[in-house]
Amino acid sequence: MRPRRRRVRWAAAGAATAALLLLTSCAEDDPTSTEGLDPFLATYVQLLNASDEPGLVRHLSSHPSGDKDAKARVAEFGGQGWAVKWTKASEFAGAWNVRFRGTRDPGSTPVDVSEVLVREDGEWSFAPLPGVVPKPPGAADTTA
Repeated sequence: MRPRRRRVRWAAAGAATAALLLLTSCAEDDPTSTEGLDPFLATYVQLLNASDEPGLVRHLSSHPSGDKDAKARVAEFGGQGWAVKWTKASEFAGAWNVRFRGTRDPGSTPVDVSEVLVREDGEWSFAPLPGVVPKPPGAADTTA
């Protein structure tokens, strides 16, 4: 085989490999994708209903404060017997507002909770509950 043909084949193989890598990396990090969100939320509700703090810590582990956030979420919402559905909407790529609506025990009292979730590197995480992550000194107050 002639050297020129070898170079052309190697160049074509390299270009094809680069294109494949680019496509697979874009598919994994697509910020508009909701892939995996519904199972993530279903597991979240199940863990809350069971007041399973260790399980919730593992479930929220993609956030640096996931352990503290899990404890706060179990304290606020744990063991309430949520029977909820959720809706999701996004105004920004990679960030989703999820609204849980339904009932909780006892007496089927209403549940109406909004959460912010983000997808980063293919992993879902909640924005921590207020007070979980300390506010940096000099930061503006975002609550009214």
